[in-house]
Amino acid sequence: MDPETERIDVAGKDGSEDVLTAAAGRTVDGAELKRRIAHAPAAFLTGSLDNPALDESCLVLLLRNREVAPPLLERISRDPRWARLYEVRKGLVRHPRAPLQLARRLVHHLRWRDLAEVAAEAPVHPAVRRQAEELLKVRMAELALGERISLARIASRGLIQALRHSAEGPVLEALLGNSRLVELDAVTIARGEKAPAAVLRKLAAHPTWGRRHAVRLALVTNPRAPVAVALGVLRRLSRQDLRRLAKDSRVPKIVRVGADRRLEGRAAGPARLA
Repeated sequence: MDPETERIDVAGKDGSEDVLTAAAGRTVDGAELKRRIAHAPAAFLTGSLDNPALDESCLVLLLRNREVAPPLLERISRDPRWARLYEVRKGLVRHPRAPLQLARRLVHHLRWRDLAEVAAEAPVHPAVRRQAEELLKVRMAELALGERISLARIASRGLIQALRHSAEGPVLEALLGNSRLVELDAVTIARGEKAPAAVLRKLAAHPTWGRRHAVRLALVTNPRAPVAVALGVLRRLSRQDLRRLAKDSRVPKIVRVGADRRLEGRAAGPARLA
């Protein structure tokens, strides 16, 4: 048995990684390289770049390894064999130890979905996340509707702030299902001057946001809210809210009238019981 292969076999039996040397990285066969490279130590990874068996699939696995040192990432980015490959560029940008300038240079080459994932990834440098968000904001108008819907479902905080002003109902509905959405976003949608009536209806019925006081107030003061939605929300507001709405000239007339009637009904309730 080849000495280097024998040393790798020993490492597999006792769990030791100290035999995974640079020499081993250069000489193991393709199958062993693929098996080891995603979890191997730095020395093995350095040697693996000179291994004739190294191919794109192995390199993608290498770029998932947290042990890759920044100089090695730089070396990969300068190698013309690898630098032209999309999956390699993506792996370099997403690696938590990628030098900032390297990641910022390559992020421009990513497709929209990968940009969205980079923007939401905590291990990536904040400057790279912000750059990915800005790139997506510029490209957003060029995306197909289905792509904008998909983006809304996975959007990071910065992208949510851009998407919440959309006039596209399916995009806003997808945004309501985004786990990163916060109350301020829901209030912004509820107040939206372009928000479709169907979205406001779904927002009022939403199991989380439809229960929030700030969202309810935003809905009843939005002239675009369907009458049935606005009047339904009124039933869930306090007497103090109703009084304020009844006197606010900026509120749609139907809401002011509805608030007045709710107040009258509440005042007459005890009298009827008597």
